[in-house]
Amino acid sequence: MSKEDNIIILNQELSELLNKEIEDHKSLLSLSISTHGGTHIVSELKEDIPMTKTEISAASSSLVFLSSKMLHDSLNQEISYTLITGKKRIILSILTDYMALIAYLDRELAELEGLDFYINSLRKFAIKLSAIIETSDLIKEEIFVAIKRAIPNALAIAILTKDGLPIKVQSTMPEPTISAMISAIYNLSGVLLDGGLEFSIIGGEHGSIIIHELDESRILAIAVSEGNEKILRNYIAKIKAIIK
Repeated sequence: MSKEDNIIILNQELSELLNKEIEDHKSLLSLSISTHGGTHIVSELKEDIPMTKTEISAASSSLVFLSSKMLHDSLNQEISYTLITGKKRIILSILTDYMALIAYLDRELAELEGLDFYINSLRKFAIKLSAIIETSDLIKEEIFVAIKRAIPNALAIAILTKDGLPIKVQSTMPEPTISAMISAIYNLSGVLLDGGLEFSIIGGEHGSIIIHELDESRILAIAVSEGNEKILRNYIAKIKAIIK
């Protein structure tokens, strides 16, 4: 069985688990799973959400990343969940070692049943899903992992939303700073081109930064100790092969 077939079967299994969880809990409006890098894996919706699946994955992953960073830096604690409460809906995001689970809940029904119940229940559910994903080809295909494997000499790797919110960053520069700068370059380049930017190279004699669009919601940036244009083009070819 091919790697693609294995991933299709895994997605079906995950989809069935999400559907069952939604059927068992009236408050759940939708469940979505994404990688740490903000790549959408699978979603099941009882009620339409006014965002695309990739937008939900990117925004939620960024929220969990920033929350995790703030909690660790301020209190030296590992994150368990983030809870956003609106007038009608609640968004509960849970981070595990291999994925992020995003749940939309009906606020009135969820509060009647008790938010602690949903936090505990969905944390256990997320751990179960994460254990399934851990041994799958999905992790090997995760963009951040694949980029590190394809370009092992990368000095920094950053995945962020097009609005400049960090999703996953490996850099000595503070995450909000590097994300804001990359986003500004990406968006300004799009204005100058009078259209969306595919990729950009910021070249130096002994180092360069490659900025590449990932999808409708995310941008990838890689810093390398290389100024040779031919080698940089080879890196871009590798990036394209990963994200196609």
